[in-house]
Amino acid sequence: MKLQDELKNCKGVLAICVRKQGRVIERWRDHNLIVDAGRIRMAELLGGTKAGQHVTHIGIGSGTAQADPGDINLANRTLVPVTAVTVDGKTAHFDFFIGTDVGNGTAIREFGLFCADGTMFSRRVRSGTIEKEPDIEIEGYWEIHF
Repeated sequence: MKLQDELKNCKGVLAICVRKQGRVIERWRDHNLIVDAGRIRMAELLGGTKAGQHVTHIGIGSGTAQADPGDINLANRTLVPVTAVTVDGKTAHFDFFIGTDVGNGTAIREFGLFCADGTMFSRRVRSGTIEKEPDIEIEGYWEIHF
């Protein structure tokens, strides 16, 4: 029962730093929703039925709908590989970098954490928009706390 309770309380945090022409214009950090597909993926990984389908990408999108447990994708999704993964105790930490050559022209309002097969693990919708242009880069991390 204790493990089940721990998985129910699994939470995530997304933090970003937005730079325009190298100058920081925004820092933002908030919690996210771990969607049902992500919880299913955790069970599959624990059960050994989906080996190799760990988190590998961060996604950006332009959707504005509030995050919902049934979410499976982002609107106008662009994926970028995670740059580093560390696990420390009950926390998995994923670093990412969205360079000046990625996602240009996107009105970024949502972020997603994705597994190797494209399954969305978690999602966060922001109230503000990042107008992604060639002089904008986004650096950040996503943590999942068990």
